[in-house]
Amino acid sequence: MLIDSHCHINSEDLRLDARAVISRAWEADVHKMLIVGCDYEDSCEAVALAEDFSQFGLYASIGIHPHEAKRYETIPEEFNRLIMSKRVVALGEIGLDYHYDHSPRDVQQKMFELQLNFAEKHNIPVILHIREAMFDAMQILRRHTGLKLLFHCYSGGLEYLEQVLELGGMCAFGGALTWNNKTSEELQKILQLIPLENILFETDSPYMSPVPFRGKINEPAYVKYVYEVAARDLRMTVNSLAEQVEINANKFFGWE
Repeated sequence: MLIDSHCHINSEDLRLDARAVISRAWEADVHKMLIVGCDYEDSCEAVALAEDFSQFGLYASIGIHPHEAKRYETIPEEFNRLIMSKRVVALGEIGLDYHYDHSPRDVQQKMFELQLNFAEKHNIPVILHIREAMFDAMQILRRHTGLKLLFHCYSGGLEYLEQVLELGGMCAFGGALTWNNKTSEELQKILQLIPLENILFETDSPYMSPVPFRGKINEPAYVKYVYEVAARDLRMTVNSLAEQVEINANKFFGWE
């Protein structure tokens, strides 16, 4: 069984074809998928899809992405209801993004802190979006020890890897691992330095398509190409790697 630990079936590119996308993933042996929320509306849709397609192994996370932080003074009250769904297994994606700065940095940091407090209150794992902001993110995360952390699309490089592992962080790798460029070369080196117990894989679909679909719309079925490259680099079979990742995901998300 393969797992896509981060996808956006609730996105404009995929939602209208959601049933077919999910069916293709199931046929490709992707039997667990996490649909990620990025704002209030997006989170509601993620939960609805996970509940409607629960028989296909869909789960959801809810959260306010750093791009959307400027739209909120506080966490939406409705999150207290959404988080009670049996299909909600994480808070995210949340964090800091200094590459685009769609929200002011102080606003991003405030919302990040609020959501980490929310995660602590509800004892729920956190999916992190950190881009060109690792220093500030680590400063904040050290004030919230004890949380389960998943660094979505890990981009902290070798510089921050030791600190991430000291926090017990999981690292997720996606299509960029397959791209045959400097980015993929660095990610492949990092992958080989991380304990197997700290690794998950994802698509971030409809974004970041792996080879041979780079430049096209991504979808959860394509996570198998990430597994194949990772297995090659780790000198493992896809089946043995998939078994370990399944153990990792079960432990992190606590899903059934």
